[in-house]
Amino acid sequence: MRTSLVALASFLTVLASSLLTTPGAEAAITSVYWPEDVVYVQDLTAGLRTADGSPVWPVKAAAERWDDANPVDFRYTTKACPTGAQCVVVRQAELAAPVVGSGATGRSGPDIVSAAVVLDTTFGRTNGPTRRRNVVCHELGHTLGLQHSPGSCMTSHVTDERYPSKADIKNLVALYGHR
Repeated sequence: MRTSLVALASFLTVLASSLLTTPGAEAAITSVYWPEDVVYVQDLTAGLRTADGSPVWPVKAAAERWDDANPVDFRYTTKACPTGAQCVVVRQAELAAPVVGSGATGRSGPDIVSAAVVLDTTFGRTNGPTRRRNVVCHELGHTLGLQHSPGSCMTSHVTDERYPSKADIKNLVALYGHR
């Protein structure tokens, strides 16, 4: 019963924030967050390379960019996350079009306890580095608790925006700065 109530409360929070968000508004933040300041980003796509040798999915670059001025310390790794650590696992798989990336968080009350990002194989093979970087940045933003916002990689559609905006970082400071 308690689990159902927590799930319903999370759904209602997301629904309410999406209804209250207007075009051009700053990114909405959720009421869920990582309880500790260190989050590992385990990149299972690190070995995937394009013809020129660059990464198909620039997870390291996106994680490092989110780490800048963010109160959450994103630590990139290609190895398993340390036992008991907070971890975002990033992998590639075939997704049903038009989905190009997906992020999911496991929650316990307001705490994010786990997260996974799946990046679409076909999109990675058929799009340039800027758009691939946009998708990685976007999905990592969701794992931090951000919702869609214009003018950054958190916009609701694939763009050439590769980076979080100042508003995104401001929202993360508001969400995580209470500690």
